[in-house]
Amino acid sequence: MTAAFLLAASAFVAACGGATATTTPGAPTPAGGAPTAPDGVVPSIGAIPSFDLGQLASGLENHDSYKATLSVGGTPSYETTVVTKPVVSRDIKLKDGTRIVVIGDEAWAGQGDGPLRSMPTALATQLYAAFDPTILFRGFSGPGWAESAVDKGAEQKNGQDTHHYHIDSTTAANGFNGIPAGASVDAWIADEGYLVSLIATGFGQDLDIEVTNIDDPANKVEKPS
Repeated sequence: MTAAFLLAASAFVAACGGATATTTPGAPTPAGGAPTAPDGVVPSIGAIPSFDLGQLASGLENHDSYKATLSVGGTPSYETTVVTKPVVSRDIKLKDGTRIVVIGDEAWAGQGDGPLRSMPTALATQLYAAFDPTILFRGFSGPGWAESAVDKGAEQKNGQDTHHYHIDSTTAANGFNGIPAGASVDAWIADEGYLVSLIATGFGQDLDIEVTNIDDPANKVEKPS
C-alpha cells in the first residue's frame, strides 16, 4: 500500500509541476532456518518485547515535535519535521525536491521553492501514514528479531539516553533467518521507549533512519499562505 500512496503523490506533484517522488525499498521478510545464537550470547528482549517499530515510534506522540531523516545507500532520501499539537502536522522533503505539508487532514504539495498546492483530503490522510519512516522498516518487526537482538548497553544517541541493540546472523535465535550472512541491524531505543536510530546494512542498500531535535522549539510546520 505504501508504494501505491507514493505513486499517487508522485502523480499529483507531477501534474502540478513535473516532479516525481522517489520510493524507498522495504526491508526483507523473515523466513526459517538460520543458526541459533552462539554459546554465551543471551538475546535481550526486555526493552523491545516484539521489536515492533510501530510501537517504538508511538512513544514520540508524547513529545511536542521532532525531526526524522531517512538515507538509502548513504544518500538522503527524505526528511520530515513533525509537530504533534494541536494536530499532527508534517513537513516532508524528498530528495528530488518534492515537498509535502500535511496538517491534520489537509495537505499541500509542490516542488522546490515553488508554491504548494492543495491535495485531496483522502490522499492527505493516506500520506500521513505512507511517509512514516517506521513503515519502511516494518519488515524488521516480530519475535524473531526480538529474540535475536543483543543488548549492547546504554549509549547516548542523537542527544538521547538509549540502549543499543544489535542483530546479525551470528546472534540469530530459534531458527530465525531474516538476516543474511554479512548483514546487520543496529537500533537505538530511548529509555522512554521510542526509536531514536536504526541502521541496516547488507540488505542490498544500506538504510539509516535518525530521529533528532525532539521537542526543539524551532520545529515548525506552517500552513502555506
